[in-house]
Amino acid sequence: GALLAQALAGGALLSSLQKGEARVNLQLECDGPLRGLFVDASADGTLRGYVKNPLIDVEGARGEHRWRPALGNSGFLSVLKDLGSAEFYRSSVELGAFDLARDLEAYFTASDQVPTRVALAATRDGAGQLAAVAGALLQALPGGDLDALARLGDRLQGALDEAVGARGVEAAALAREIFSGATFEQVGGTPVRFACTCTREGVLTMLAALGKGELQSILAEQGKAEVTCHFCGERHAVSARELQALIDGAS
Repeated sequence: GALLAQALAGGALLSSLQKGEARVNLQLECDGPLRGLFVDASADGTLRGYVKNPLIDVEGARGEHRWRPALGNSGFLSVLKDLGSAEFYRSSVELGAFDLARDLEAYFTASDQVPTRVALAATRDGAGQLAAVAGALLQALPGGDLDALARLGDRLQGALDEAVGARGVEAAALAREIFSGATFEQVGGTPVRFACTCTREGVLTMLAALGKGELQSILAEQGKAEVTCHFCGERHAVSARELQALIDGAS
């Protein structure tokens, strides 16, 4: 629902700060009925994600307790960066605001020590379906004016809400609204799209990692295997012959 949409926008913002083939995983764990969510984002704009309990799509009235009905009373927000060459970086913060934008700001403060303001917004249409979603992130450069960042940050969420409400979330127009007529230069852009990277080969590799004994149990008890991707819902069927081939190839 709207919370996953905001998380996908947050993942896109995090990945936009990375270079090359870097990937970012945004994970939220909570004691509420949603139980948590997971977003996988690439620096090339590819996104995918899922919630642990897809049967839950609730939110409260707008305000500081808006997401408490789904998130509950405790939890953690974690960011894992895959920087390539087997280099990983992970950092977590305890949920404090129970609002993705505010808790992402807390992550940047605790993990990167970079003053950051974040805004996330999602709207629904008359039928209750998602209509538009967007995110915005402001950071101060080294030695930058932190007072100016605070002033701009105070306008950020309102400007984004207005843009999403009008369904006109165009980056340059949003920047003009935030910076109130100041001159700026748009130096680039990356199209964002939802796409899953699951493959049949990946499923076979995952099954092979279970080991010979576990594969033999699956073959004896079920006669086949079926793996459903959390992200896109695609079902990958593995036949008895394929399971036997994995067993024969296991050490």
